Amino acid sequence: MPRLLPDPAYFASLPKVISSGAVILRDEDDRFVVEKPNYRDHWLLPGGGVDPGEDARKCAQREVLEELGLDLEVGRLLAANWSPANPARSAPMAVHFVFDAGVVPRAELEANIVPQASELDDWALIDEADADILSPWGGARARRALAVLRGEAQPDLF
Repeated sequence: MPRLLPDPAYFASLPKVISSGAVILRDEDDRFVVEKPNYRDHWLLPGGGVDPGEDARKCAQREVLEELGLDLEVGRLLAANWSPANPARSAPMAVHFVFDAGVVPRAELEANIVPQASELDDWALIDEADADILSPWGGARARRALAVLRGEAQPDLF
């Protein structure tokens, strides 16, 4: 019978996977919120990295509160995208979740969003046609999530 590694050694030998939770938050005209972090050259969907032991949906809700000052209920899963490890960037494989954060009137968003000064340079409401201000991958992810919201596609799960 082969010797099994003790759990700590076995789990330490497995590949590392990072995870994130983000949202599609729309206004009444179907524009969606994006944010410009000060540490990236492109815009992002509101969200961030999942903390140890945290659920991806709760992560998305926490990040929206931290980054934009909005305490929102985060709804259904729209997409779960896997990205392979990228040795050139020393990046491990990852799973990125996108959730529906609903519709909030533009006036309410403008009155209540307070961008986190330590991380964000700006925020904006954009049309789907402008999704390319996100990275190419991020724009495709946002367009797919919006198609799911319109009922034109099934959730993109990997």
